[in-house]
Amino acid sequence: MPHDSDDIFEADNATREGRGPVDHPTGPHACARAATASELRFRIQRPNSRSRASRIFALDAGAAEAMFAITEDPWNGAHFLTLANTDAVDPAVTAAGDLPLAHPDGSPANLADEMEGADVVVLLATRGDNEGAAEVVAREAFNRKIMCAGLALGAGRADATVDRVVNSMRRFATVLVVANDDDYIPAMLTALRA
Repeated sequence: MPHDSDDIFEADNATREGRGPVDHPTGPHACARAATASELRFRIQRPNSRSRASRIFALDAGAAEAMFAITEDPWNGAHFLTLANTDAVDPAVTAAGDLPLAHPDGSPANLADEMEGADVVVLLATRGDNEGAAEVVAREAFNRKIMCAGLALGAGRADATVDRVVNSMRRFATVLVVANDDDYIPAMLTALRA
């Protein structure tokens, strides 16, 4: 962005110890070079990201199949969960502990226990018929201040089906993505540092 005068930059830099006036604004990548020795002590000398404890919920059989394809991959603290039965869940009467969940090996899981220590929740769906289960999971995530993301799996599905999936998760997910390829699941989980 062009400036009529560089006075603001000169005034700003002249007020810092060891800095003199400049005749141009700082470039986009100049911050690392612009620091003085006294400013350097405030830099954080650690990586800027860490792995997250993720909980991935497959809300239907198609989503579970896509999820099971990646559960053996090396993940950092990710737990993969499915609905134990396909009965419709009424979110008005279903508490977190009553949601029928299972681990990939078929053993039962408790939603409240699974949410302990979680940083991010990811909902996977191929159909829009488990909105109640999505609401129960999202409500628990919201109460614990955990980010909730949704992934509508659209590979080989009609646009109307994908629209139904998106509409069923739209109210619950902070981030909602339509994936036309199941390879997007590990890519998204990697981006979320799962």
